[in-house]
Amino acid sequence: MKNIFSKLDEYFVAVILCLMTIASFVNVIARYVFNASLLFIDELTTAGLVIVSFMGAAVAAKRRAHLGLTVLTDLLPKSVQKACLILSHICGMLFSAIMTYYGFLMTQNQYRLGQLSIGMQWPEWLYGMWIPICGVVIFIRFFGLFLTDIKSKGEN
Repeated sequence: MKNIFSKLDEYFVAVILCLMTIASFVNVIARYVFNASLLFIDELTTAGLVIVSFMGAAVAAKRRAHLGLTVLTDLLPKSVQKACLILSHICGMLFSAIMTYYGFLMTQNQYRLGQLSIGMQWPEWLYGMWIPICGVVIFIRFFGLFLTDIKSKGEN
């Protein structure tokens, strides 16, 4: 059960990506076979791209797969390398906290103003709410790395 919850974000990204692929395929078939494009699919795949991008950032954080340039830090003593690593986790937490805060304000504004999407006329906050949600997930992943690296005594 613990393994399922630890990989929930990965499963979520995989499902969204599969749904986007299927929807885009259906839209291509509709466009070229029936000569009629399904406009709502473009809107859904755009929203899916935002979700996959931000949740993918959380997955990358969990796997320690974010890009990094270690040319200078490799030359530093191990204790300073660890401090730089911890500082990078703090920066990730700070970024995700800011993203969550402003994403929440944006979503709140969309809800308050009653903004509707262009294609399907759905409330915009249904799309916007994913930014603060993903921000919280990214924060949790960076916080987990922060705690792990603070506790570790050896190399990472």
